[in-house]
Amino acid sequence: MYADYKALKFQRRGKVLTVTMNNPPLNSASPELHDELSYVFYDIARDRDCSVVVLTGEGRAFSAGGDIKAMADHLTDEIYHTGFISRGPFVVHGLLGLDKVVIARINGHAMGFGASIALMCDLMIAVDTAKIADPHVMVGLSAGDGGSFIWPQHIGFARAKWFLLTGDAVMAPEAVTMGLINKAVSAEKLDEVVYELADRLANGPTRALNATKRGINMLLRRQAEGVIEAHLGMEMWTVFSNDHKTAVRAFLDKEKPVFEGR
Repeated sequence: MYADYKALKFQRRGKVLTVTMNNPPLNSASPELHDELSYVFYDIARDRDCSVVVLTGEGRAFSAGGDIKAMADHLTDEIYHTGFISRGPFVVHGLLGLDKVVIARINGHAMGFGASIALMCDLMIAVDTAKIADPHVMVGLSAGDGGSFIWPQHIGFARAKWFLLTGDAVMAPEAVTMGLINKAVSAEKLDEVVYELADRLANGPTRALNATKRGINMLLRRQAEGVIEAHLGMEMWTVFSNDHKTAVRAFLDKEKPVFEGR
């Protein structure tokens, strides 16, 4: 079922399926990784041997978000961006619509799209040194790939606006305090805590767990269906802005961007 995946790795532990984003060094959302995330949750839904999913990243990061180099290579390529953006709703709907419990094993920084993916999981356990942020605005983009939708669901509009409008990061322990994620643990304890929970749920009353998740996610799914295409459209509107081009070039040149509001 998973033999053709390239940017995602799979490992089974009984009824627990670990899905690892594998785009070194920081698991940025390359076109290939983004594409595979748009249909992997539909494949997992058909996997009868899986009851619980652990979603994580290879190496020292969960996911650093957008691939800046790919952005630079396609700054004016409308066909590329249209294809990329069009797959976004499938990521959101696939993850929120999957009945099986998904645990985010946040093994390092989760930024932008990476943060959105983590926060749309059902349970989120992070290493205590991880930073979580959605800095879309810092590269001249609207947070359209799920950030504008999911952050307010966890921490309310006022706090979500702070983080989405400033691009500021929050450390995992503080993220727990504000209700953004569930737990922050040491790197040495991360696997123990994640897989103890995963095994517990995988060996629990699967039908009841799946039905409960579906019930909880009903409202989230209705809201996502109502806004995600529009949010992605707003991100597309900013993709071709001068500010985005300025930010991408400045990032690659390791300079501070000077925005003009255009």
